[in-house]
Amino acid sequence: MKIRGNNVLFFVIEVISGVLVFILTRFYGDIGLLGLIPFFIGLILTRNIPDERETALLFKASALHASFLGAIMAILYFIFPEFNLFYGFLVFGMITRGLIGILYFLKA
Repeated sequence: MKIRGNNVLFFVIEVISGVLVFILTRFYGDIGLLGLIPFFIGLILTRNIPDERETALLFKASALHASFLGAIMAILYFIFPEFNLFYGFLVFGMITRGLIGILYFLKA
């Protein structure tokens, strides 16, 4: 399995980092943002210059991710007002983008 340019691996790492940040910030607050370290390591190890097909899939995943993230943030704002919206944006942004990216790249 190649690591450089493996988009599915990158999105799996992104989902794992999102869940890790969610758990750590719920228990430890701001220190839980250190859960972003695996995401940045995965970003460094797996990213390369994408070709046209990968670029199109990344744009599709980002567009759908933005729609889901907007809906999730609205739900968080109105139903769970005590939840920190910055953490919510980070966590659910990483999880939704990771899941949608996995689906797009496994389907293609």
